[in-house]
Amino acid sequence: MEINLIVNELIRYAKTNLSVNDEDVIYLRNMILGELDLPSFEEVEVDFEKIDSFKNPDYFTDLLTEYFKETTTLSDNEIERKITKIYGFLTPLPSKVIEKFNDILKNEGNEKALDYLFDLSIKNDYVKKSKIDKNLVWSSSYPDKNIEVSINLSKPEKNNKDIAKLLVKPKPSDVKYPSCLLCKENLGYYGRDDYPARENIRLIPLKLDDEQWYLQYSPYGYFNMHCIVLRDCHSNMVINESTFKKLLSFVDNFPYFFIGSNADLPIVGGSILNHEHYQGGEHRLPIMHSKPKFEFNLSENYSSKLYLLDWYNSTFLIEGENKEEIVEIATKILNKWRNYDDLDNNILSHSGGTIHNTITPCVKKEGEKYSLYLILRNNRCNNEYPDGIFHAHPEYHHIKHEGIGIIEAMGLFILPARLIRQINQIKDCLENNYSDKEIVDKYPDMEGLFLGMIHDLAKNFNKDSIDTDIREYINNVCRNILKNTAVFKDDEKGINGVKKFIDSIEF
Repeated sequence: MEINLIVNELIRYAKTNLSVNDEDVIYLRNMILGELDLPSFEEVEVDFEKIDSFKNPDYFTDLLTEYFKETTTLSDNEIERKITKIYGFLTPLPSKVIEKFNDILKNEGNEKALDYLFDLSIKNDYVKKSKIDKNLVWSSSYPDKNIEVSINLSKPEKNNKDIAKLLVKPKPSDVKYPSCLLCKENLGYYGRDDYPARENIRLIPLKLDDEQWYLQYSPYGYFNMHCIVLRDCHSNMVINESTFKKLLSFVDNFPYFFIGSNADLPIVGGSILNHEHYQGGEHRLPIMHSKPKFEFNLSENYSSKLYLLDWYNSTFLIEGENKEEIVEIATKILNKWRNYDDLDNNILSHSGGTIHNTITPCVKKEGEKYSLYLILRNNRCNNEYPDGIFHAHPEYHHIKHEGIGIIEAMGLFILPARLIRQINQIKDCLENNYSDKEIVDKYPDMEGLFLGMIHDLAKNFNKDSIDTDIREYINNVCRNILKNTAVFKDDEKGINGVKKFIDSIEF
């Protein structure tokens, strides 16, 4: 491998894509040589047309990985950290990125500013675009209330009990730096074996409801331009009146994006509960295409509208142009829901001192009109449903066992990478008509729920349509999971219950 050529090419790439100036070339080149442990360097001719055609740095990542494997005894994690450090050198300093972002924001608008940060995050290998593009993604074919499904090849499956542990205050001896993956202290962090390097991350400071927040992109986005908005301090997730104000403030600044928050309780919240943050992006999630089921009557003092949405789970939609009104209506719903019991619908707000009721909110803005979605959530467990009464029920855990956070609750399911392997195993079993014993002997993880899935698919097995049939099976599971999460079911008892709940609030 001609490592000297690779360094020359990498410098050219950085000049083209990462705003490296001629005055900084020698300095940055020497920094790279130090990481590669190269004692000398020679400038050689580079194929500019080839390098300038690159849309991401995968070419360099692959070659540098190969070089480190051939010349060092570094582990895979150590090699990854080395390469991330090199990309961090070549990325403009945080202050320069902020300066350019704000300049574009002022002169070209919010959409162009967001595009700049996203493009930079791809070009410096923070957003793993090529890995994201390998995810298996499809939409359901239902005539209404469609859902979207992504089998995410880079996202590890997490356990709800492990997620809940994050809310327990650590002992002083257990405190680590940074405190979590969403802390601002990740900016430039060198990483360790159990923690990723972050030299190439860049954050944009924001003010939301007079608090300091930061905008970044997700390295393994679930949809295009998947952003994360994180609070300045390391503090637990919370849903309150200020949450609604901050979400509305964000879409005022960036109406090109939607923004939403995971709930603040385990099971119904996201995978990181110990750092307040929001998620958003340019994508329009399936729930945003659904229509109102019916409208509730508000007092004539309100110009805003309140609807029950025709969606799988229990979702209110507040629409209007008056932000203060929308915040007031949402806060009244939240405050009433926190302590609301409905035994007919199996809803208990508390068990002893443990609170179960909360809300998953999300906002989008079109023109002058705001749309605030409020999904009622409850995380209570019992003997029949130890993982959550309003969580994915056990018969669906082979497809999705993790908590149903904001993205899934709004219709985009992020399924574990293991399903790629398991789908191929299912196809093999169907095509060869294995007995149950042969299936389990050959594929031990096909035991249990997967055997039932194979039996269901075998009833109408057609080799030519098996891929479509498996996707349809998964679609139906995801739809049923969303119905599981509904605190008020879509039946007479549930509809009466949701009307009774709204009638209990003084608007």
